[in-house]
Amino acid sequence: MSNSRTIAVVGVSEQEVAHLRLLLRKCADDIGQTWRWGDEDTADLVVVDVDSFGGQMARTRAQGAGIRCAVFTDRTVEGADLVLRRPLTRANVIEVLKQAATPVVARADIGAHTDDFYTRDLGDAASDSAPVAEPDVLPAMGLDQALQPQPLELREMVGRDPPPPRAAPAEPARKYATRESMLTDTAPRELREYLESNLLTMPARFSLAGAPPLVLDPKNKVAHAPAALGALEPYCRVKWRLCDWQPLTGTELADVRAEQQSHAYSRLVWLQVLVQSDGHLAKHLDPGGTYKIKHWIEIDKDLGRYFRIASAMLQPARLHEIAAAAAAPMAEVFNLVNAYDAIGNIEWQPRARRHEPATPEPSLMGRIRKPWRRSYR
Repeated sequence: MSNSRTIAVVGVSEQEVAHLRLLLRKCADDIGQTWRWGDEDTADLVVVDVDSFGGQMARTRAQGAGIRCAVFTDRTVEGADLVLRRPLTRANVIEVLKQAATPVVARADIGAHTDDFYTRDLGDAASDSAPVAEPDVLPAMGLDQALQPQPLELREMVGRDPPPPRAAPAEPARKYATRESMLTDTAPRELREYLESNLLTMPARFSLAGAPPLVLDPKNKVAHAPAALGALEPYCRVKWRLCDWQPLTGTELADVRAEQQSHAYSRLVWLQVLVQSDGHLAKHLDPGGTYKIKHWIEIDKDLGRYFRIASAMLQPARLHEIAAAAAAPMAEVFNLVNAYDAIGNIEWQPRARRHEPATPEPSLMGRIRKPWRRSYR
């Protein structure tokens, strides 16, 4: 049997995870088992912070799957067998990990209630010494017995439906740390909001069905994925919750950096605006102005139809001139202009205003009559 165990952490801050890693390395000889870091799905022990919504959900999943779960908290949590106290101590970590490594004793199955239910544990001796008694056969009820008066309670029960089964006790409502934290964890958000805000405080991964997994590194403002930028288009069309992100450790992030492609946050913002513009020019841009991109940005081959438009924008030109030069519809020109404008990579000038016609000078008679009009008023 392998002496290696897997531990996963959900909902715990990056600083506390680093402290726990340090104590694990220092206490390795005292613990007696080898603990390695992994995902929640394959973990032997899941450490959760119940003050976060993601930690509460991870604890519920672990309990349903029969996985050991340790609560990381500074207060008393009802029903928690394994508790890591804040601040972490060496003795507490050793005690919890040793207890988590002990096998769980499975309960014996309850046997069927047959004739030997009470004697099966006694072996063959019970069957030899005690003969099986024949069941008593009740004589058939005669007419006189059937006509005997019955108590009032029995007469009232005749013909009634059986009482309904007792309802199972309702599960207690889920408790959240605060209303603000619940709303923060459960509100659906677009990709751009995760890119431009401080919602993510540590590297995290989110996987969307039918798309490559997406990893965000908020410290370095870089995204990672095992695919080119164009394959991440599905993430620009949907919303998801903060609690759907899976935190990554420093080691896991290093593996992702070594194996997957990197994309700057600005490229993802560019892609989302490109996808969501829907063929309409942004309201603050002038449809009759001239436009030119500041710096060339390499366009993924999956978005090759925008390559010709970008090439036509290397020199200042009006939107209809860009569309004609690239042989592209105006809707795609609008999409690309909006995308470049969102990341500050475009120069544009509004159209020149037409001069209003000059007011003609009044004639000599008009100048003479003007004072007389004033005098009569």
